[in-house]
Amino acid sequence: MKRAFTLIELLVVIAIIAILAAILFPVFAQAKLAAKKTQHISNYKQTGTAAQIYMADYDDLFPQAMVRRPVVGTWFYGGVHPVPANAITTAPWNTPERIAMATNFWANSMQPYMKNLQLFEQPGAPKVNTVAGETFNAAVKPAQMGLTMNGYLHTYSSTSIQNQSAVPLFWNVQSINFTGRGLSTPAMLCEGANTECQFNPGGAPNGTAGSSHAGYYVYSTTQYTTWQYGKKGVVVRADSSTKALNQGSTESPAFVAWGGKLLDPWAAVAPGTGIAQSLWACDSTFNGQGAGNAWCYFRPDRTD
Repeated sequence: MKRAFTLIELLVVIAIIAILAAILFPVFAQAKLAAKKTQHISNYKQTGTAAQIYMADYDDLFPQAMVRRPVVGTWFYGGVHPVPANAITTAPWNTPERIAMATNFWANSMQPYMKNLQLFEQPGAPKVNTVAGETFNAAVKPAQMGLTMNGYLHTYSSTSIQNQSAVPLFWNVQSINFTGRGLSTPAMLCEGANTECQFNPGGAPNGTAGSSHAGYYVYSTTQYTTWQYGKKGVVVRADSSTKALNQGSTESPAFVAWGGKLLDPWAAVAPGTGIAQSLWACDSTFNGQGAGNAWCYFRPDRTD
């Protein structure tokens, strides 16, 4: 004769299963996060390698962090560029001139060396349309742009960088993917028509008048966190080395000493949310390396 389980025995078994689940679920979550982080670093490492191959074909110059408008010849600094170049059918990006313009943007000009738009995506981050009401080309798949280029390296010579293992080339400003749009952060406010634009350690970008090295361009400073893996973000250096480094590790209103300018892009973030509050701006006292109030963490002339 078979004996049925008693109520107490069933409750004990259920309790054991609940305890095991409570122990294992956080482990599974951590394993899933670690897998995303590994994928993230691997994708961005490949992007850094593609940048190196690109520069080998372009006299060791980094790609364009922004592009020049057709006809008027002014720089589209701080703008969100279509990726791929023909991804958007909304005016003004639906003309041959504008598509040709967008082709020169770094995320598009590097494609022959990558052939994979998915490498730009930030795994697990929300996908957001940057411009309300715009339409996309049904014939192409818009990129999910989690990656951002350091705009100070716009057409900059890699041979002019003293410490390539320190200067960031690509990074994640926030935990977000822009659908079909890419940008560069920080940026150089290069004004005037048909001017050249390159980082100038002593002040405003070369070839411009009344322009400056700008701070950060983000989609929303009140909605999306800078945190990705704990208080870290993935950074690709100018030599293509890729790591998860501190990002938003100081919560406002705490203060970080001067050395923090080179250790974390953000001077402070909002407590509990990681939303950017302030950045580290550099003046002429920065390591004796010139003026311009550029964002310290991203300066091409940083040596450590």
